[in-house]
Amino acid sequence: MRSIQPARLSARQRRRNGFVEQIRARFTVGADGARSTVARRLGLDVNRRLIIGVEEVFPVSASAVPAFHCVIDPRLAPGYLAWLVDDGRNAHVGLAGRPAGLTAPLPRLLRTFLERFPGVPTPIGPAHRRGGPIPVGGVLRRIVNADGLLVGDAAGAVSPLTAGGLDPCLRMAQLAAGVTYDYLRTGDAGVLRHYDGSAFRARFRLRLLLRDVFSQLRTPATAEAAFWLLRTPLGRAAAARVLFGSGSFPPQ
Repeated sequence: MRSIQPARLSARQRRRNGFVEQIRARFTVGADGARSTVARRLGLDVNRRLIIGVEEVFPVSASAVPAFHCVIDPRLAPGYLAWLVDDGRNAHVGLAGRPAGLTAPLPRLLRTFLERFPGVPTPIGPAHRRGGPIPVGGVLRRIVNADGLLVGDAAGAVSPLTAGGLDPCLRMAQLAAGVTYDYLRTGDAGVLRHYDGSAFRARFRLRLLLRDVFSQLRTPATAEAAFWLLRTPLGRAAAARVLFGSGSFPPQ
């Protein structure tokens, strides 16, 4: 159903059309980011644990071997890391960290990282910058009700430890599409139970624990000690499960 109603708009808006279109929906899918407005309006959970990041992307000369460097330095990226990716066509340079632990504005910290890191590719064109909040609290518990559901960053569908999000978001989106279709087709609210944030969250126990440990790394010395632990057989096994396992989200 659509209703078009007059509204008090700015002069620029009034010259454009003079009306606001209101659309009534049976079911709303919130895919509006880490600070989801849809989640608040539907009365669902919202992300409380966030890191904030910035990245610059610029073209570079073709390289023979693509490279991906991760740098753990709590002075630059408290609670997370800095990175440099050279895919042979573009370089992606960025960092992220806990907002309360940042010692300077993100662009300044990024400049510092670029100055300190050896071998940064030379740009051959203009750079563009992007950034924003990243949820690291795991999948939220209440991500669906009879009025709608959340997907992607809005649902917290990001690894708490690695902040990886593209693959899990795609898999959750596929499940969300199936649940939405079944619910709208049958009207049976019981099908919404298949999209249970609490069940997903239970699989994040190890990542959430390691996220808490990671957030406590405050000096380069403690970061080095953490890497020493990861080199042990137990540490390698834990890292393989956390970094390369795919059991936290439903399969495609």
